[in-house]
Amino acid sequence: MILALLMAAALGGDQPAAATPPAETVPVSAPLEKGQQRIKMICREDAPTGTRLAKRTCMSLEDWKRRQAEDQEAMREIAMKSAFSDVRGR
Repeated sequence: MILALLMAAALGGDQPAAATPPAETVPVSAPLEKGQQRIKMICREDAPTGTRLAKRTCMSLEDWKRRQAEDQEAMREIAMKSAFSDVRGR
C-alpha cells in the first residue's frame, strides 16, 4: 500500500495541477418574475444502516409526497409478490 502511494506521488509529482474552472454562482434570493412562486425546500438527513455518515437530501414538499407515494406503491408490490409466492408454495 505504501509502495502504491509512493509510486502515485512520483508519477503525478512532475505535472502541474489542472486549474479547475470557477463554479457558477447563483444568488440565493433571486427576485421572482411575474407569476412565479417561491418553492420551499425541505431538507432531511438520512443515515443508511451501518454508517454514521448522513446524506442530506433537499426537495420540495410535492417531491417528498411523490417519493413517499412511490415508496408505498413499491412496498405494496413487494407484499403482493410475497403473498402470491407463499400461496404457490415457493
